Amino acid sequence: MNNLVKTMTAASLAVLLAACSSSTAEEGGSAGAEATSSAGTTTSGSTISADLPASFDDAMASLKEAHSVDEVDADSATTLTLDGTRVKEDVDGVEVGDGTVTIAAGGTYLLTGEYSRTVTVAVTDTEKITIILDGVDISATDGSALAVTSGDEVTISLADGSENTLTDSETYSDTSDNAPNATLFSASDLSITGEGTLTVIGQYNDGISSKDGLVIESGTIEVEAVDDGIRGKDYLAVQGGSMNVTSGGHALKADNTDDATVGYIALLGGTLNIQSDEDGANAQTILVGPSTVNISATDDGIHADGVLAIDTDELTIAQSYEGLEGTIVAVYGGTVDVTSTDDGINGSTGDSTDSMNPMAVSEGVEVYISGGEIHLDAGGDGFDSNGVADMTGGTLIVEGPTNSGNGAIDVASTFTISGGTLFAGGAAGMAATPSADSAQGWVSATVNATRGQAVAVTSTDGEELFSFTVQKATENAVLSVDGMEMGQSYIVTVDGTQVGTVTAGEGGMNGMGGGQMPGGDGQMPGGGGGQMPGGGQMPSGPGEMQDRQFPQSPTDEQEEDQSSSSAQSEETDASTI
Repeated sequence: MNNLVKTMTAASLAVLLAACSSSTAEEGGSAGAEATSSAGTTTSGSTISADLPASFDDAMASLKEAHSVDEVDADSATTLTLDGTRVKEDVDGVEVGDGTVTIAAGGTYLLTGEYSRTVTVAVTDTEKITIILDGVDISATDGSALAVTSGDEVTISLADGSENTLTDSETYSDTSDNAPNATLFSASDLSITGEGTLTVIGQYNDGISSKDGLVIESGTIEVEAVDDGIRGKDYLAVQGGSMNVTSGGHALKADNTDDATVGYIALLGGTLNIQSDEDGANAQTILVGPSTVNISATDDGIHADGVLAIDTDELTIAQSYEGLEGTIVAVYGGTVDVTSTDDGINGSTGDSTDSMNPMAVSEGVEVYISGGEIHLDAGGDGFDSNGVADMTGGTLIVEGPTNSGNGAIDVASTFTISGGTLFAGGAAGMAATPSADSAQGWVSATVNATRGQAVAVTSTDGEELFSFTVQKATENAVLSVDGMEMGQSYIVTVDGTQVGTVTAGEGGMNGMGGGQMPGGDGQMPGGGGGQMPGGGQMPSGPGEMQDRQFPQSPTDEQEEDQSSSSAQSEETDASTI
């Protein structure tokens, strides 16, 4: 949420929003109509962004294709036995000096043994090279453990069942711009494959880095780095294997911004466990495909400057400041569970000027949900877009803030819903709803539920349409399910006790643009508060998430610590929206 909004009181926001009531969600058209916009404003029309990929595959097709991994011919390998500061074999194309070894000819080499210097690969730009690691322990005293300074492509193959360790030095004597700066460094396209284990310890900077593209096809890889864990300049494509990454900087990083087809991270297979003191993944474009990803991050769980597209097996962000952030955030499928101290999902350009005007609509920003089972446990705004939002399918459960300075839903422009299941609960002070002209009906009700109580919506003839057991104090709830019709009456209950009869499409704020306040009387409800979230059951009804369990959340004392930390972060980083 914009920093300016966060500093306002509920009363001052009520006045501000009343003044903006002429810009209601009714001004926005239905999904599918043509939209035009100018900087800082959006006209009526579709909530679908022109840059929104139609599918996950379309998002992938828009990017530069990652290089293929060459087959490894172990039978043709030349063996190099490392022994302290020397190599036992005398091999053509391998230069051995006073404590140095340089592979200067293309081909396949098998390395084994221990070495206390840097192994350097320097071949011509047209030569490919394969390095098989089979029981290697390289611990450099000055620089990288393994550095590829030139070549066409390099493949690192982990011999079946082998255990290999690469460790660089804490300081590097050569710190020039193009010098190696990671434990495993490549100036060329780099591939990692095989069924062995590789442990990489980065004491100086990054753990694994390629100045070109980086593909991880298989293997068990452990990375500990003082800065970024794994970095590919053009792209980082993970296609399989098992990875544990612990980093002082970003865990996964791609940083080429020359054009929109590069500078991407694609997680397309395998299992990744990430602990990061900054972002779990940071790039221009990020695709989370069929994989299992677990992230604990001090800053954003996943941060994309452009498109963040998700169609995954399972993505869990157990700790983050903001969970999922991008100019466009699109979830097409998969199980997604996000815990954040601030926004759960945040559609934002990342431009600090956005925070100076909380009512402005950011051009090109969209959050789009067409499938998947999504659970957001947010201390700030749960489902936040500084532009537009659109939901056509899937299940979205938002356990939003307990303070009235944030909302379970916060969409600057229109938020249309035409399919799927939505539950958004939290404090009532900033409670917002989908647009009144949405194709699918929704209801907004004051429920004042406490942790462990079931909030349900039923038809007037008693048929239960949806039920969810809240895991934190919930003053207001917004619910929408397939088949709900605008203008029809529905009954909302808490633990079986009726709390109100509501009309679909009425009540609540239609985004930040205005409309009635919760309850329909124009009055700002009381503040939030209550217990922090805990684990619990997902809802029964459409979406079939009722059996899914979620992690236990912080205690009240921890909530206070997190709120203090979040406030300090907002003061020091005005660019985070």
